[in-house]
Amino acid sequence: MEDLELLTRFVSKLGGYAEGMFDYHDFNFPKAALRGHIDSVRGDLLRLRESLHEATVSLRPPTIGRDVVWDEADQSWNYGQTLRSAGGITMISQYYRERMTPENLRRAMTAKVLHHCQAGLLDDLIDTGRYTFIEAKDLYHHCLASLVDPGFEINAFRKELALSLNQDQMSVFDLMTSITSAFNQLYQDSPHGNDLFYEMERINDRHILGQALTMFQKHPNIDLPKLRRVAMGLSGPDSDLRWTERLSPYLSGVPYYNLIDMSFLIEPPSRREIDAMLRTWFYYDLVITNLNHIVGLHKDLRAGIVNLALLSVRESEVLNLTSPQGFNPGLTIRDYEELFTRTAEFSNRALRAAMASLEDEKLFYPFITIMIPVVLMADWIGNRDDMIHQYLGLIAPSIREAAAQALAEAPAVAVPQESR
Repeated sequence: MEDLELLTRFVSKLGGYAEGMFDYHDFNFPKAALRGHIDSVRGDLLRLRESLHEATVSLRPPTIGRDVVWDEADQSWNYGQTLRSAGGITMISQYYRERMTPENLRRAMTAKVLHHCQAGLLDDLIDTGRYTFIEAKDLYHHCLASLVDPGFEINAFRKELALSLNQDQMSVFDLMTSITSAFNQLYQDSPHGNDLFYEMERINDRHILGQALTMFQKHPNIDLPKLRRVAMGLSGPDSDLRWTERLSPYLSGVPYYNLIDMSFLIEPPSRREIDAMLRTWFYYDLVITNLNHIVGLHKDLRAGIVNLALLSVRESEVLNLTSPQGFNPGLTIRDYEELFTRTAEFSNRALRAAMASLEDEKLFYPFITIMIPVVLMADWIGNRDDMIHQYLGLIAPSIREAAAQALAEAPAVAVPQESR
């Protein structure tokens, strides 16, 4: 499967870059531990490729050449960028893989790639299309709810999707249908999917609302005062969260991928583990959205979108804009320092939450805390590496602390191997 070959290349390239960071930053754990996780992911993806049949869903749009890896495509869906971030999503399975059968590990990873590509498709469709808040909300709800619907019926799905999509975006109609059908079958056959249905629905509802609200960030439906009023009422675990930070986790939804993995465990997850995971990944969701918006700030602005990073440092200047096109934010080094410092604070909170409530004998959370910025800031590799180093320098102290705690609790930390 060409998609998995490209996905494996992404994982290898990003993993190699992350290893290089150990030469610049003191993370206080062996580079071999990070390399072991990356090698394990690559091995899992290789076995997944070997197990797939010709009938497996192909995610590559017909207009994308075989050699496209980092370059963006001018079309409804940024396939390369979505598949690159899907590489990051597959890494989450490292935390759960020893608690799955080999077959269910393959199924979980397949399901996560399918779901992430569907979410990426939807994100790019509403960014490039002409949808109102209600239309975007309905499109998201139809597609995401159908993924886990025990009564899913493909013809009914296709009929509603045809009515929901902008007509000039129908080129992805068959792909979205195939992804939905394939994911739904995997989910319905999972050992614990039904038990986690309502948890997944809660994440779905949060993500649907968040993505629909982005319509108020985009010309011609831009209404940033309304966006702020709604976001200020969103729930969050800490009283110091700004309104943009309350909205940020609603745009990511990565706890969903933990729940997918949990659906395929041999033994069901405990209520305590689910709650600890949700607390931890609320903060990681916040970090993921922040970094995504920091890196994409100028690209979004050219597309008529005022993203949350821009709002964080220029709220008074952009809040009442009716058209952001042509606006020059004039970002300074201090602006980026502010954005990075605040984002690093949430990375620190995520690590503290994980180390307080979740077992981590294989240094998964220090590993994933490094990989999140490497994956999200990959567009800057080779041209703005100093910015990546600046952010990693800010999170290095909390990584050292978490690694020291893990090593103290389990001195003989097992380096992940390419098992199975």
